[in-house]
Amino acid sequence: MKNYACAAFIFDGFADHELSLVMTALNRTGQFTLETFSTRGRTVTSGSGLRVMPHTSLSYVTPEDFDLLILPGGDQWEKGDNLEIFPLIEATAGHRLVLAVGSATLSLADLGLLDHIPHTGSHPGYFSRYCPEYAGAPFFSRQPCVIADGIITIDSAALVDPACTMLALFDTLQKITADNHELFDPAC
Repeated sequence: MKNYACAAFIFDGFADHELSLVMTALNRTGQFTLETFSTRGRTVTSGSGLRVMPHTSLSYVTPEDFDLLILPGGDQWEKGDNLEIFPLIEATAGHRLVLAVGSATLSLADLGLLDHIPHTGSHPGYFSRYCPEYAGAPFFSRQPCVIADGIITIDSAALVDPACTMLALFDTLQKITADNHELFDPAC
């Protein structure tokens, strides 16, 4: 059984609960490993106050290093920070899977990656508020998790709302390897 590498971008204030829940869902198959990276490779403090030492820095990460890029939410996305990660997101989109949770979906909207594909998030007005050039409102879907063209968006409310079925979200994430095997295995 092949293991798939997940690269997670962590930064001061990142939503560690979002990363934890996504990795819990993925690890139900036992096929995923996690490597973390921060902009400079230094310890960061999550939104809950957890100090996390990343495996490496952004300058050492390329799309060839991982199968899945994970972008957890955090206030920095709403402040317009984390711009250093944009080139990696652009280089990854279309070649590897990109998973954005909560406010991290703003990075995808800001780059225009959500303008023509189904996606989810807080609501269309949320994207327009922080990304004035966002044109994806017609493709917005009020779903906990949407997968389209190698981009996975997750509404953070789905992770904390007991009315949402976490098992359905977990099952959706587990289908990643089956539904996107050509992105994981370039030989396909």
